[in-house]
Formats: sequence, structure tokens, C-alpha cells
Amino acid sequence: MENSSFNKNRYVFASMPVMSLIGDSVDESKSRQIALFLNELNMYNVLLKDLINFPLKERERNVALNIAFYITNDEELLEVVARKKELPISKVSKATRIKADYLEKCKDYIIAYYIILVNPNYKCIQDSLNIKLKEDDKIISISGKNKNLHKGLVIKLFKRSAYILTSKGEFIKIKPDGEVKIGEVCEGKEKKLLGDFKIHISILLVILIMIASGIIVEYRRTQSIIVIETTSRIKISINKSNKVIYAYSDTDKGKELIESTNILNDGVDDAIAKMLEYASDNNMIDSSKKVLITISGQPIKYGLLSETDKVISKDNIPIVINNSGNQQKLPKYSTEADDDE
Repeated sequence: MENSSFNKNRYVFASMPVMSLIGDSVDESKSRQIALFLNELNMYNVLLKDLINFPLKERERNVALNIAFYITNDEELLEVVARKKELPISKVSKATRIKADYLEKCKDYIIAYYIILVNPNYKCIQDSLNIKLKEDDKIISISGKNKNLHKGLVIKLFKRSAYILTSKGEFIKIKPDGEVKIGEVCEGKEKKLLGDFKIHISILLVILIMIASGIIVEYRRTQSIIVIETTSRIKISINKSNKVIYAYSDTDKGKELIESTNILNDGVDDAIAKMLEYASDNNMIDSSKKVLITISGQPIKYGLLSETDKVISKDNIPIVINNSGNQQKLPKYSTEADDDE
């Protein structure tokens, strides 16, 4: 083993742009090197979009860089990584004394830097990185004059976006100022990713969940309870939108009626009409007495039960409605009852 100890602060990405990024030109060898690099990333199951979507902070990139250097100088690790095409987390953790979960977080960047450093054929990519030895505090911490603009080597183009590798080891998706080519150095503003809006999205989701919860709670709140006395007692709960939110009967026939009529979420008028029609067709109406419909809580508005009125008139079902303490007759049924008198 050539490396006896690991120093996570040995190398850093410096702030000043390298000369190769100033007035650089494009040639065929650069685009070929970049194509080979991207292909090798795929061989190691590292996706460029993951490098962009899950960026590391400056300190984390510097640590990843030092781990990559350490691997290239350690014969055992170098052989394992090259053969297995993956980062041996446990071995690297033991050698560097860095926790496995931290290595797991940084592994794609470690592999990307390792691929660049270990292959002498990637000279243009190596030259685009500004890597320095950290000597005391002589290396200035990374900080750009304009944090909105990013400059780097174009490694992929997609529609109106350019994927770049900056001299600071960042993989960034930008919107270039003009037309660019792979292997060219370009500058532009970072294109916002979904992750950049995660706080806003989280807040919006919380608000939507609260609104949805409020709507559900309000929908499930009982405003009126209606009991229909057929040969089986049927109890239904009504919300403020006059929808059936609950139906119950303690008899088998009553349960069968509820299941057959499927009244949940029906309007109160349709629900009562369905139940009375089913009860009439299935001998659940005692013709010797009136069917009592008792409404407690918020009374049902007069004239709301038009479908119910049609059913009781068609099937001649005698009913009495106790609408929150007030006896009520349906319009049509009331007229016929008055004529009988």
C-alpha cells in the first residue's frame, strides 16, 4: 500500500478559473474524451442527471476529491474499483475512517473524480479542474463574483440546456447565453431543478393537505340524522350539502336495503326515494300504518324531497314526516291527503 494515511484536506478546488477555461477552443479530441468519460460513468452506474440533481457542497466536493486521489494512489483500492466498477464502501470507510453513510452520499462524485484523475486520456477534462494543494490558508475559499452565473466545460447538450463541469468540480445544468458545442467552455445561469423548489413545494403540499383535510372533515360532519321506519329501521346521516355520509340498520333486511340501494354520497332526496321504492317493492311497508320519517338536527327544507314525493304518490305509501319537531307533508301527498279528508 503506497498510501499509509488519508488526509481529507490535502487537495481543494480553488476559486480562480484555470487558464484552459479562458478563451478555450473546441477540437475533436475534446469531444471524444468527453464522450468516453460519459460512457465510463455509465459503466460505473453513475448518472449525469444524479450528479446534477444531487449536488454536493464545497466542503463535500473537496472531501470527495481527496478520496478519489487516495484511491488512485492505493493499489488495492485501485484494483477493486477498476475490477468491480463500483466504490467499495466498507473498504474505503476503513481506509479513510470516513463513515459509510457519508461515503454513500458522496459516492457518485467520488467515482466521477476518480474516473477523471485515473485516466491520462482525459487531459482536457483534468485541465478544466482547478485542483490545488491546500497549504495552510493560502488557497482562497471558493466564491464567485456572480453566483448566478456558472462557467465550465460543456459535457452534454439537451435541447436549450448545457450540462457543464466547472473548475470547482461542480456538475451544473445551465441555460447558455448562445449556441455552444460539446467540449466548449460556456457560461450561463443555472436552470432551476425541482429540488430547488422543494421548500416551496413542501409548503404548498402542507397547505393543500390542510385544505383537503378541512374539506373531508367538513364533508363528514353530520348536520341532520334521518330515521325511516319501514319494517326495518333505517338510519342515515346527512351533511350540510344534503349528501348521505352514513347509513345503518340493525336488521338483515335493512342492511340488504342499504347495500342494494347504494345510497352513500347520494343526495338526501334521491336516497329516501330509493329506500322507499325498494321497501315498497320488497314488502317492507306495513300498509296498516304510516311510515314515520324523523329528521333531527338541521331540518330539511320544504320542497327539497321532490323525488320522494313522486315515489310515495306512485306507490301510495302513507308517510308522516317529523321535520325537527314540525310535522310536515310533501306537497303532492299533502294535496291528495286533503282531498281524501
